[in-house]
Amino acid sequence: MFSPYHRFSNCRKLENIVNALNTQGEISQEVFRAFNRYHFALIYKLKCAKSQVDNLDSLLSAAPPQEILSDSSDFIFKVNMSLDGFFYFSGSALDILAREVLSYFALPLPTNVYFEKARSIVSVNRPGDPILNRLDNPSWKSDFSMYRNALTHELIIARQFNINVCMNGSTQRQTLILPLPDDPRVDPDDRTFRKYPDVTDYCKSHMRRLLKFINIIYGDIYTRTVSNSELPL
Repeated sequence: MFSPYHRFSNCRKLENIVNALNTQGEISQEVFRAFNRYHFALIYKLKCAKSQVDNLDSLLSAAPPQEILSDSSDFIFKVNMSLDGFFYFSGSALDILAREVLSYFALPLPTNVYFEKARSIVSVNRPGDPILNRLDNPSWKSDFSMYRNALTHELIIARQFNINVCMNGSTQRQTLILPLPDDPRVDPDDRTFRKYPDVTDYCKSHMRRLLKFINIIYGDIYTRTVSNSELPL
């Protein structure tokens, strides 16, 4: 489903056990409705995020740089469109994950639920629950959120790109590389581009770690559900 980024194998395991419990009458209908509502919405967002990464990779590797440079404004428009989509769908998947996790515990959902909110709700209602360790903000989330928030207000890929030349014997291949600014909140003229010199590499890496992160949580929920033989947990 998400090749080549991650096997995401715990997703299918979780779906199978939830459907089996529903057949056996061992899951509350409130939890089952929430599962159908949030789980598959999350999968949709992940598929959309993957599509945007693939689009970005294709944009930067398919067309010869000379053709792109002849109409750079259209090229930058398409790059920013894919990048906006990637950050939107990836962030949305995390927020939906919060709703999905809370639903397995049959905890009430406030009107606005973002990823960080899930941990605080569980800690109040189920202090000491093992899932709390999984709901800590991962180390990569700070940079991701910085870019996602900046993209709601402006473009972060605007003026700077590089041409990468790869020689293989007598064959030469050129590709364009666009960097992410170290801090997109500063004035464009003052931006530096050292931390993430290749936006495609960043997005591919983030796709892998996002899938890994969600897959681990799904694995924990699956294992506990199998042990309990019922939902909610």
